[in-house]
Amino acid sequence: MQYLYYVILGVVSYFIGNINGARVISKIKHGDVTKSGSGNPGTLNVWRTFGFWPGVMTFVLDMLKGLIPCLVAYLTFGYIGCNPEIALYVAGFSVVLGHVFPVVFKFKGGKGIATSIGVFLVANWWVALIVFVIMIIGMIFIKYASIFTIGFVIAMSIVEICLTNPANWINYIFISLILILVMYAHRNNIVKLFTGKENKTELLAMLKGIVNKKKDKDNVKEETIDKTEDQQNSEILQNDANIKDDKINIDEDKK
Repeated sequence: MQYLYYVILGVVSYFIGNINGARVISKIKHGDVTKSGSGNPGTLNVWRTFGFWPGVMTFVLDMLKGLIPCLVAYLTFGYIGCNPEIALYVAGFSVVLGHVFPVVFKFKGGKGIATSIGVFLVANWWVALIVFVIMIIGMIFIKYASIFTIGFVIAMSIVEICLTNPANWINYIFISLILILVMYAHRNNIVKLFTGKENKTELLAMLKGIVNKKKDKDNVKEETIDKTEDQQNSEILQNDANIKDDKINIDEDKK
């Protein structure tokens, strides 16, 4: 009976993985992220196509997609006589599989990084946060996002394999499968890295662009306010001048 619970968990998690954050945001923005930039339905391509905040929302949606099934499985499966750690990684592997190979999108999915981050946050949140911060800092200075996104999953896979109880040996398989999935999804990036054709991710430049756009908008607003005030002042002066002219005309008529 326990095996049936794991199977149901795997199937449900797989279809949750089919919910793609990039495609959801694309629909909201009335666009198609798969037909712009790299064509990848993921955080960076949404950021480049629609802007910073849509990119952040894509990351959050895909991360939660990995986090929620794993957290629910870990917290509940112990009550039905199953191993919570095994349930965590059954859900984790299945949701990443659903993200990379979604049946509802003809098996054309994303690369699984944000979803994997959600999985590893449940498995070991403080280590995952440390590795994530290192990943972001590395992306700022070295500028090849794929090195650090792949590096995150490699590092967390090694940590989790080392920390996993040998009694739960099946988790070694699921952790390794998550790593294999992510590596396979990044196969083109790996080839480009070795051939020197990988695109750089100018993270700081992108952030500076966001700040500059905000400043430009604020300046435009201030200019608009100033123009409005000037127009109002000129209208007041014009009205005063008209009133004076009317008084002069009235006085002349009386004479």
